[in-house]
This record gives sequence, structure tokens and C-alpha cells, in this order.
Amino acid sequence: MIWIRYANGALLQGILLALGDQKIRVALKGSDDVTEYRLVSQHWISEDCEVVTMEFGEEAVPFPEGLPEGLMPSGFERPVAPRVM
Repeated sequence: MIWIRYANGALLQGILLALGDQKIRVALKGSDDVTEYRLVSQHWISEDCEVVTMEFGEEAVPFPEGLPEGLMPSGFERPVAPRVM
């Protein structure tokens, strides 16, 4: 899971499809099209030329406090796979 944050505060959820050659392709939740972001001068830029930041996993949006224990997986506080970026 990838979270894409725009400068205006918008936060989009997506799935990483491809990464390479200073670009990333993401399938955004609620969109029928694949979105591409390019790395320019160490900043990710959207198709609309906006600077975005990207975060992986649940770190962008913390889990709410007070959820019943059965809803949370036990023993998996952090993702096992290393971060791509």
C-alpha cells in the first residue's frame, strides 16, 4: 500500500504497480486510470506538476486507538518487507 500526500493536504491511497527509470506508476483507489509520478531534482512530481510525498504501509495513517484486539493482527507491528524508497 502506498499513500500519496499532496501539498494541499489531500491524501490518496494506492497500490504500487511499477518503479524504475525515475518514475513510479500507481493504481489509485477509486480511479480507473493508472497515475504516473516522476522524480525531478529529488522530488516526486504528479502528472499535474504538483510536488507529492509518498509513504508506504500504515505509517501515513495511524490505526485508531481502542480497536478490539481481534481486529488487529498480533505480532505484526511493522511490515516485514523493506521499504522501496
